[in-house]
Amino acid sequence: MRDRDEVLVTLDEQVDPAHTALVLVDVQNDFLHPDGALAKANLDGFGDASLIPGMLIKTRELLAQARRAAVLTVFVQMIGDLKYQSPAAQALQRRRQMKSPAGAARTGSVLEGTWGADFFDDIRPDGESREVVVRKYRYSAFVGTNLDLVLRSNGIKTLVMCGDATSGCVESTTRDGFFHDYYVVTAADACADFDVARHEASLRKMDLSFGYVVAAKQLVDRWQLSSQALPSRSRHSVAAR
Repeated sequence: MRDRDEVLVTLDEQVDPAHTALVLVDVQNDFLHPDGALAKANLDGFGDASLIPGMLIKTRELLAQARRAAVLTVFVQMIGDLKYQSPAAQALQRRRQMKSPAGAARTGSVLEGTWGADFFDDIRPDGESREVVVRKYRYSAFVGTNLDLVLRSNGIKTLVMCGDATSGCVESTTRDGFFHDYYVVTAADACADFDVARHEASLRKMDLSFGYVVAAKQLVDRWQLSSQALPSRSRHSVAAR
């Protein structure tokens, strides 16, 4: 059995940069850009982009401070090509399209090697920090990927979650992170969904069952204090392909 002292209960204990990873989920053009596939598809239930601008601001703040504090950062990149999709996933996509207005996009999104699959604007790896890219093919970034291997190889105990969609890929990865025995902290205002009520319900569930749900500023402030000790800490880059 584990010693009781090993249990990290407080937010400060859990988000220590020495054992924390910032996980940015699906911050990609097709999901977030006004010219992306999702915005153009006009899918039922995915039409409200009001949370995106605020999410992008808070995500940039988290990323900047994570770099200053040498927090391991994982850029999760969804790849949606048909060759990677199960019949169940294809059936869901077709059902969504049938419920949407005529002319809704049927060509897919975040296709391998396209602008749509690329990271949004400047929220991308800089080639210098402790950052990795994990490509995924399902909602959860743990399914069929090397994410768990990368995290354990770097001594990670806690995941700080942000990105989109809150009730979809963020929550799916949060649940699986908890089931893989990581502490999970969700930066509420650095997440976005395409329906405000769905976003808020997802945050309530994650706070109830899977870990802390806090404002991004609380994390930025804690990492800012820790970043003062950086000269004595390693800043080696970590790569995963």
